[in-house]
Amino acid sequence: MKKLLSLLLAGLLALSVTIPALAAPAGEAEQAAWTLYHYGLFQGLSTDARDFPVFGLDQVPTRAQGVTMLVRLLGKEETALNGTWTTPFTDVPDWAAPYIGYAYDQGLTVGVSADCFAPHAPIRATEYLTLVLRALGYVSGEDFAWDQAWNLTDELGVTDGSYGPKTTAFDRGDVAWISLRALDAKDKKTKRTLRTTLKLKSDVDQCVWEETWQSCLKDQMVFSFAPAEGSPRTYTKFTVDSAWANGQPCQIKQFSTKRDVTSQLKKYPKDTRDAVGSETFALVYLTYDEAAVLAAATETVEDNGHTYPVIKFQMNVTGTLAGSPAVKEKAEMAYYILGYWGEEYAKS
Repeated sequence: MKKLLSLLLAGLLALSVTIPALAAPAGEAEQAAWTLYHYGLFQGLSTDARDFPVFGLDQVPTRAQGVTMLVRLLGKEETALNGTWTTPFTDVPDWAAPYIGYAYDQGLTVGVSADCFAPHAPIRATEYLTLVLRALGYVSGEDFAWDQAWNLTDELGVTDGSYGPKTTAFDRGDVAWISLRALDAKDKKTKRTLRTTLKLKSDVDQCVWEETWQSCLKDQMVFSFAPAEGSPRTYTKFTVDSAWANGQPCQIKQFSTKRDVTSQLKKYPKDTRDAVGSETFALVYLTYDEAAVLAAATETVEDNGHTYPVIKFQMNVTGTLAGSPAVKEKAEMAYYILGYWGEEYAKS
């Protein structure tokens, strides 16, 4: 399974990336976007040179984009694109017409006037929350006030008090965060969750994984990977097929099974072995040209009066579960370097 936390904010190189403040926490918004992406319910604005999605979570969505993202969340994009829809709106661009047409037909959206949708206007928090509530079977004007939709979404657990009358900023990160939480909200009439309705694959046959330890040497980063707490299964083999640091290719040395990891860790001091953990199924060394990687950084972080470039790692990985087909995944992680680990162990 796609590792749920794709932007890791933890560990020796604890990171707080300089992303504009969100009502939804930046790390959780990134996590939500990746999770929805792997469900096929959220898309990037584009892809980068390595075919990774560019989510643009700090960008403000328009009303047309907000409706489009809702239709995708509902798993109805194909239905929308293949349908014939009629609306009274005269200002809808061609690309958005199927999405707005479907949403209008289903009673999920209305215009700003009898014949105008205002597709290019920014969508506000309460407007997107209203779309979500209508998708869950709630009726604006009866069950909730559309301009105070957060009252009901807070009650349902879709939101957590982060939105209110003073909310002014609302971006794609917020949409992703709200949308993921909406999957587990119950429909007013059926009492079924959207997750159940969409028949999203459960975690029963999957491995949810995370980094358990990471450290660095000059021109090298070392990661250990293990099943996350509560993961129902673990990988019997886990390989990093390709990796980049700020777009620069990495050389890969790896120990891809639990047995290989255990053998390699015998060279490490006990405190490191303890930190890596006994459930680790892969140990990976990524080597790169650090000067080039830091020069290519597009983000920085402030720490104790110093500015550090952020290194974003991207990896294509393959995990193998006993008795199951191999699972191909993408992952992103971001760090900045405060110091280096002991050379005698990192280069082992």
